[in-house]
Amino acid sequence: MTKTSLQSGDKIRLKAADFDFCRELQFNRDEGITTFRNSRILIFDANSIGLLRQNLIVELGWDKAREFFLRFGYQNGFSDFQQIKLSCEYENETELLSLGPIMHTWEGIVKAVPTSLKFDRETGDFSFTGIWKNSYEAEQHKAFNTVATEPVCWSLAGYAAGWCTAFFGSPLLAVEPKCVGMGHTHCEWLIQPPQAFGAEALPYIEALKIFWADSES
Repeated sequence: MTKTSLQSGDKIRLKAADFDFCRELQFNRDEGITTFRNSRILIFDANSIGLLRQNLIVELGWDKAREFFLRFGYQNGFSDFQQIKLSCEYENETELLSLGPIMHTWEGIVKAVPTSLKFDRETGDFSFTGIWKNSYEAEQHKAFNTVATEPVCWSLAGYAAGWCTAFFGSPLLAVEPKCVGMGHTHCEWLIQPPQAFGAEALPYIEALKIFWADSES
């Protein structure tokens, strides 16, 4: 299937591993608009996002900056899922869910490698783990700061939570057991229902509960 054969309303059926983001991008130089299906895409240099992130830390403080990037990432992940759900068909739900890490990787944010996945809609159980390599956010944090005492990949965690929440239909949270910003060799993610975490997840819950309240109202 070629890029020119796809229209904005067409659905494509494929496996997650076969998804090619390049074929889904549309560049309109005349209008100055780049789109992925029905969403406008913006391309920024990672250093500019890193500077924005650092300025928010300096001006607003660590807690507010984390809240900002968690929400920013969540909206990104949630929106990406909606576009995929509207435009693609998959053999099963696992294929659909698995496209989240693939999208994250295609977008140049991080190399996302899942390690385990299990979920049950009837019981509400959900557990998704994996490794993040080459996180842009960890790199940018280290460029401006010393080793952190807690995870720093806030937009990545937000994205994972947004994608999985949109998929599962109930609140899910992503927290890093390991993070390069803390001195580890790689980052790891763990996605579960909020109540499955301990005190380490409270700032994440506080930041994202505004989305969950809206979805449940």
